Amino acid sequence: MITNKTLKDTLDGIKKISKVDLFVYDLSGKIVASTDGEDDKISDAVIKFAKSKKSDDEQSSLCFYKLATGQILVSKGKDAKIVGEMTAFQIEKLSSTESSDENEFLKKLISNDIMPADLKNQTKQMGVEVKGKKCVFIIESEHEQNGIVIEALKNALVEDTDLISDVDDKNIVLVKELVDTKDLDEASSIAYSIVDMLNTEIMQNARVAYSLVISNIKETASAYNEARIALDVAKIFRAEEQVVSYKEIGIEKLIYQMPLDTCREYLNDVFDGEMPEVFDNETAVTVEKMFENNLNISEAARQLFIHRNTLVYRVDKIKKSTGFDLREFEDAMMFKVVMMMKKYIEFMDEMEK
Repeated sequence: MITNKTLKDTLDGIKKISKVDLFVYDLSGKIVASTDGEDDKISDAVIKFAKSKKSDDEQSSLCFYKLATGQILVSKGKDAKIVGEMTAFQIEKLSSTESSDENEFLKKLISNDIMPADLKNQTKQMGVEVKGKKCVFIIESEHEQNGIVIEALKNALVEDTDLISDVDDKNIVLVKELVDTKDLDEASSIAYSIVDMLNTEIMQNARVAYSLVISNIKETASAYNEARIALDVAKIFRAEEQVVSYKEIGIEKLIYQMPLDTCREYLNDVFDGEMPEVFDNETAVTVEKMFENNLNISEAARQLFIHRNTLVYRVDKIKKSTGFDLREFEDAMMFKVVMMMKKYIEFMDEMEK
């Protein structure tokens, strides 16, 4: 990611040679870097150009260019067109080089494949602090091009002290510095902001998983593993949730880390080799509502919008089929574990097909 300082130095260097003023704006018309301050008239024209389908445009003494960085370059004055084209090429080349460096550095961090001396030198080069509270986020988006998602995030949420890169075709990793004293509250707020921003800016749904807070960038690999586990667990047990925290996944994490054969053996022992037919979506919702309301039948029925007797009938049906009485805490807890094991097995079997 090109820092604003690097961008400003690049524009100033080109102006010194060409005598052409240069401006870089974000898509909302906010100035990012320039050689001649901010011009409100240019800002209005930038917003209009950003919404158009054109990749470049010429208006009087101004030339506009859409950059692959998700920004708008404007050149102003004599020779604005040729200087603008050269500047756009230079910025995109610089962005590509720096993105490649950042991508490689982040991949080494999350795989714990970097020597202490290299870590010190590269963090300095990237403008990232070694010490300080950080959180690792994994963003899984429906968008087919990670680059567009990354640029949208850079423009809205990512600071120069953060690291962001795609680690594969589907997932983007963000190592973000935290400033709030309530660390996980801030991390949660950031995660929901990412989901909302991607939904609003590029009309894409996303799932975000995040780690515990770390105090040194050397801990990035362990934090990445936490976020990865949270993301995998969410796919199996929390499919409807768009934000999941490693701290919040308890029993799901334990089951996820169990060998599949152990889970199969346990279910076989519990049900004597014959799985009851009671397992369905209605049962899952019933169990969740019972737990949410401390096994209180009346309150659970109210939140399910059904009569109390209907819920009693469901609970009796589950007891008859499985032997577990959801009105008893120990039975209810064991049944929930059984349901999660079954879900885990089915998910993993489907993945292997």
